[in-house]
Amino acid sequence: MLELLVEKSFMNMNKTQLINKLVRGTIHRAVRESAVVVFLIFAVGNYLHKAPSRYYGCLLILASLGFIVGVVWSYALGYRLLHLHPESDSSFWREAFIVQARLLRAVPLWYLTPSLTGCLLFCLPTQPGETLDFLLNLAFCSLVFSAITWLNRHAASKLEEQSLVFS
Repeated sequence: MLELLVEKSFMNMNKTQLINKLVRGTIHRAVRESAVVVFLIFAVGNYLHKAPSRYYGCLLILASLGFIVGVVWSYALGYRLLHLHPESDSSFWREAFIVQARLLRAVPLWYLTPSLTGCLLFCLPTQPGETLDFLLNLAFCSLVFSAITWLNRHAASKLEEQSLVFS
């Protein structure tokens, strides 16, 4: 049943188009994440010297940003793969789609957990009366991170469907 749905939904796309879309998508994701990380490094770094009480939260956020960029670039597929593995190499491309889907499903572990920990340390109340602000920040972070998890899992499902084209 799922294979029929996949056939119909990707009928207009051939394997070459799917492969190009995957490679281009991983590179675009890496570039996009890198741009966001550069912006956040400057923003958090600027805030670091203004609020020494938030020092450890800022440091953890900065470390997690470097980790995130490293993971994203290590999983980015290069255009060179298009020349090394033709579309007829179905097992390679099926595995490439599945690996990218696993990466997206694991976003809560490698992307969100380090960032959330840094944000929580950053927002910890240091004075009386900051508890409500902390709880509001915690609720906001939870909402944003839940949305990010859902979006990545949805994208992973699409990649897993596309991998069936190479079966």
